[in-house]
Amino acid sequence: MATTVSSAGGLLAMLNESHPLLKLHALSNLNAFVDHFWPEISTSVPIIESLYEDEEFDQRQLAALLVSKVFFYLGELNDSLSYVLGAGLLFDVSEDSDYVHTLLAKAIDEYASFKSKAAESSGEAAKVDPRLEAIVESMLDKCIMDGRYQQAIGMALECRRLDKLEEAITKSDNVHATLSYCINISHSFVNRREYRHEVLHLLVRVHQKLLSPDYLSICQCLMFLDEPDGVASILEKLLRSENKDEALLAFQIAFDLVENEHQAYLLNVRDRLSKPKSQPSEAVQPGSAVQDTDQNGNATASGDVQMSDGTQAFNANAHEDDPKEVTYAERLTKIKGILSGETSIHLTLQFLYSHN
Repeated sequence: MATTVSSAGGLLAMLNESHPLLKLHALSNLNAFVDHFWPEISTSVPIIESLYEDEEFDQRQLAALLVSKVFFYLGELNDSLSYVLGAGLLFDVSEDSDYVHTLLAKAIDEYASFKSKAAESSGEAAKVDPRLEAIVESMLDKCIMDGRYQQAIGMALECRRLDKLEEAITKSDNVHATLSYCINISHSFVNRREYRHEVLHLLVRVHQKLLSPDYLSICQCLMFLDEPDGVASILEKLLRSENKDEALLAFQIAFDLVENEHQAYLLNVRDRLSKPKSQPSEAVQPGSAVQDTDQNGNATASGDVQMSDGTQAFNANAHEDDPKEVTYAERLTKIKGILSGETSIHLTLQFLYSHN
């Protein structure tokens, strides 16, 4: 028959014994019953603190954990966190209790605040307590291991741990969806511009490492970073592709940029697109790009949509040019029309005329 413990007095008395095994027995049992007897144990906190401060006592971590729990129940979270840092691995981040959940939240808040102040400091930043960092890393690792990737991403962003952010993204079940989620929350919750740019640069790098990069998302990130060179490089790569679907994707990206960005940026992207390596004998008129989209503003499936008479003349006189460069020149004219806004204006007018 189990013995019912009605008081912690006997165990507390054992803390004054000289034999280490008696102290260990007392600490172990007090730690097990602290939820019930913390008011009584709180009167002996100085004794338990002295055990933690005694460097010759080999159960210092257990003493620190017990003091931390007592301070938690007393509502002294700062002191509770201070002592839990001394508990080392005895503080189990996987334990499902109010104590652990509260201390983890406190640790993350303290760590995030420290990292934020360090990033904003112009002078030499102080180093974070490695014990605090170990607790935060343990929680991040556990979230990733348990498949709670969104929680890990939120914590990593808050704590400015881009290494853990990248790890959570790359280990997720759906990397593309996770990247999209990161882009959205970086705009919603990352307020500091410099840090948001660091996050977006990371997302671009992760995107580019994928076997099938999401060029639309990459261009959106580069747009927010105000980097027209990167967008122009991607658009040119897609326009030069022999895959017509990739050329159509370039047109779709251009339309999305028109909807979301200011004209100066669009013109910077347009002007950074390389000219064809071989020049046709007759220049293609810029206005010929208007016919490359349907009435809904989408690029047509052919990729070589019927253009104006000027384009037909170009085809007739460019038979000696590199066919790939001819195709690129045609696509380049189309996308420049989109980026300049001419195509959108033409389609809008065409829509209005058709409904009058």
